[in-house]
Amino acid sequence: MIDAANDRKYGYAGLIPLAVGFAGALFAVSGSVEVFLDYSLLVLMFLTGSCWGALRTKKKKAEDWQLGFTIAIFLWGWFASYLPQNISVLMLLVGFWMLRFLESDKVFGKVYTEAYHDLRRQLTWVVSALHVLVFVLINYTDQLNLN
Repeated sequence: MIDAANDRKYGYAGLIPLAVGFAGALFAVSGSVEVFLDYSLLVLMFLTGSCWGALRTKKKKAEDWQLGFTIAIFLWGWFASYLPQNISVLMLLVGFWMLRFLESDKVFGKVYTEAYHDLRRQLTWVVSALHVLVFVLINYTDQLNLN
């Protein structure tokens, strides 16, 4: 049985490490951006794996582009972890929107309830805002260090 209250509870609780990483970056706590980026990558990879599983169980034959796209999102995020932080944070942001694009496929209408779709949409917007703010902080502090 699907428990929408638990989905919300765990969904929003999952934002806590991102919020902590952002707050640490805001107050220039050493290592905070790394925590933010590492956790962001873990969430992106977890959600991508969940999509892979949903595609495999809900379709008799998952379309090749969908399965390939899940792998591409995973690799996109992993590759981002090897790049400078200001590029990595933007790549992870794009990765979350690639995931939303994938989840817009009709097969996920059979897997996700409407409430869960709404929750995922809300969480993606919050995650996106945090990524943009961290990007601004990374670039602002880099400019301060150059002076």
